[in-house]
Amino acid sequence: MNSITRFSAIGIPAIIGMGIAWVGNRIIKNEKGLRDRELELKLQLNNKFD
Repeated sequence: MNSITRFSAIGIPAIIGMGIAWVGNRIIKNEKGLRDRELELKLQLNNKFD
């Protein structure tokens, strides 16, 4: 029983923290991809109107 309480005191917050870090990492990667795509679309629009 003691090992279960130790796991729940350490393991559950660690799992939650890793999940939050993973979500943050995905957001940052998606934002970089969106920025690259926006730049690509702007270049295409500028070439179309020149």
